[in-house]
Amino acid sequence: MTGFRPRGRRGAYTAAAIAFTTSALVVLATALFGQHPPPAPPDTARAASIDEPRTPAPRSSPLPRSEPTVIRIPKIGVRTQIEKVTRSADGSVDMPTDPDHVGWYTGSVTPGETGNTVVVGHLDSRSGPAAFYGLGTLRKGSRITVTRRDGSTAHFAVTAMEVWAKDGFPSRRVYGPTMTPTLTLITCADWDDDRHTYRSNLVITAEPTTSPPGGADRGF
Repeated sequence: MTGFRPRGRRGAYTAAAIAFTTSALVVLATALFGQHPPPAPPDTARAASIDEPRTPAPRSSPLPRSEPTVIRIPKIGVRTQIEKVTRSADGSVDMPTDPDHVGWYTGSVTPGETGNTVVVGHLDSRSGPAAFYGLGTLRKGSRITVTRRDGSTAHFAVTAMEVWAKDGFPSRRVYGPTMTPTLTLITCADWDDDRHTYRSNLVITAEPTTSPPGGADRGF
């Protein structure tokens, strides 16, 4: 795509793909002609999970299988549709076709089921910030809800934030199966002005929690 001239508020175009190796998954992200970095995740997330003490949130029971339709992240004002994404011919995981949407990888369990649900999203688009632009501002305890096709809602709270260099991405750890319901969100991080690419990936891990009294996480 050499010669592409970006337009819009950010003047950046990000194409991100999640590629499979023979034994695990690795994340690749490429940005063309970007001019400014997105909001950076906290430095304390760089090598390991944030270690802030917290009171464990009450957890709900695992849910039966039902495909996700909408994700809400109140702290960053996200309410968007969830597209189904699969593997392309080269073995990579397709990203959502609309940068304002996110993608649920259909090779993972549905949100709320026992296991690891993987959701990917763009950081930037031709017209400006994409669905996961503000993901790095989340903190432990931030709420995430996922509406499912059967009408139920899976409620999650963030438990960890990690930033991993692309060449050191721990695929087995990030994508591996879990014994309890887990939600894993992935986007790009660490813009490189010289190379016009993202050096790393931000990984958010969230675990089930009960709905707050009065439906406090609704309303957008």
